[in-house]
Amino acid sequence: MAAWGGFLRSHKVVIAKLDAELQESHGLPLVWYDALVQLHISGRPLRMKELADRLLLSRSATTRFVDRLEGANLVARNLASEDRRGMTVELTEEGYQRLRLASPSHLLGVRRHFVSHLDETQIAALAGAWGNLLTEEDK
Repeated sequence: MAAWGGFLRSHKVVIAKLDAELQESHGLPLVWYDALVQLHISGRPLRMKELADRLLLSRSATTRFVDRLEGANLVARNLASEDRRGMTVELTEEGYQRLRLASPSHLLGVRRHFVSHLDETQIAALAGAWGNLLTEEDK
């Protein structure tokens, strides 16, 4: 229980710090930044369900969330080209530029609030542990 409770508390504290830094420096909440990252690394527009799965959000929450991102001109929503029934989401040029500008300071924050508190052995152990906890479909 100590490991579980420590993980939960550490996650809460680190996420709050990263979120505050991104908002202060770039006007981006961490969850918005994560959405931009997911869209960028996909290399293609994502269906709403795919984005929801990557962000760990429900479909209805994702719709409202994408509404806000679209209103900020960070993403664009389009009919899916393959079947014209579903919707896809893709980065706009502004979304890409905001991601590009925010990434260095976010990665510095990850280093400052997480990586710098661990030695190489601990980092390797955590990376292995996370891998053990996730099934292939979770990854």
